[in-house]
Amino acid sequence: MDEQESERELVEGVDYFVDRDGMRCDIKERDPKFRSIIKQADKEAEENLTKENGGKLPEWLGTCHSIWDEQKRILKEKYNIDWKTPAEMNPDVKFD
Repeated sequence: MDEQESERELVEGVDYFVDRDGMRCDIKERDPKFRSIIKQADKEAEENLTKENGGKLPEWLGTCHSIWDEQKRILKEKYNIDWKTPAEMNPDVKFD
């Protein structure tokens, strides 16, 4: 098995691209059909967490996971888009 095949196993058959930082990203982020929706859901996720935190975006360790989870929920519930978070796409990386 070559390196590319083993990388694909890490993300369970999800198509992805590798960004300039070497991180695997859900291929939908490059698709013009989804790109603006994904960005809007990110903005909405941050706004939701800001409201929940009394008007300030939380700055605790692991906030990125809360944002991604909320973004994933928004994408699924509002747009029926199955999106993989950076943590899901890069299970070998620890995000904080």
